[in-house]
Amino acid sequence: MPSLHEREPRISGFAARPPSPALAAYVQRFWWLDGDSAAAPDAQLLHPDGGCGLIFNFAEPLQLDGAAHSAAALIAGPQLTSSRLQLAARVKLMGVRFRPGMGSAFFGVGLDELSGVHLDDGPGLGLAGLSDALTELDRDAQQRLVERELLARLNDAQTRRSPALQLLSQIAAHQGRARLSDLMQAVPLGQRQLERLFRHQVGLTPKQFSRIQRVALVRGELRIGGSLLDTALSCGYADQAHFIHDFKSVVGMTPGQYRLRAIETTKPG
Repeated sequence: MPSLHEREPRISGFAARPPSPALAAYVQRFWWLDGDSAAAPDAQLLHPDGGCGLIFNFAEPLQLDGAAHSAAALIAGPQLTSSRLQLAARVKLMGVRFRPGMGSAFFGVGLDELSGVHLDDGPGLGLAGLSDALTELDRDAQQRLVERELLARLNDAQTRRSPALQLLSQIAAHQGRARLSDLMQAVPLGQRQLERLFRHQVGLTPKQFSRIQRVALVRGELRIGGSLLDTALSCGYADQAHFIHDFKSVVGMTPGQYRLRAIETTKPG
């Protein structure tokens, strides 16, 4: 199934827009989903990418991994495994997807406190009030309002590039295939201190972030028809057992099952 995080799903009413240049380093995209989900698949897979996000809900409650969320605003913390979003009959959503390690500047807390959770609003964040203000606006006005709020919070946070983000960018540049020990040696900070800082700022450990980056690379190879053995080798796995274990621990199914599912969802008709 498509992912709301990385690709546009095949659902009528879905749209995505890039952020303004001032926010491009922090925000991957703004997105909207508006319409009747009767023709949509039963659930949408949300694959982890190390990022986090906000969802503003102007219609019926959402079901995420079987839990109902009726709040007007939902924080989606960094995830270790793929989540399932069950769409209600009437859908009207707006979302903000932050780049890995960047949501903490907006939320004002370390992402380690939000890792693996979907939180209804948050203490002192005032997201429900922001959602109320967004309800009657068109998409252009919604994006302008959210961008103004985000920029104000970023200015308050005065976020600077840190050793943790230096490591994050290197892991992402190598798509999770580089040895972590080699990457960490290039960062001017002790390993344990760097790991604590990384988890605080990103919400995941360096190893966890590296794993989901490499699994994302695997998913891309499988979607274009790569064989399991060739995919494992090209993505830097030394043995198939490690390859299958990593993939299943993140996606919840084996690489073979995922490839079959991807083939089925791309068949015409």
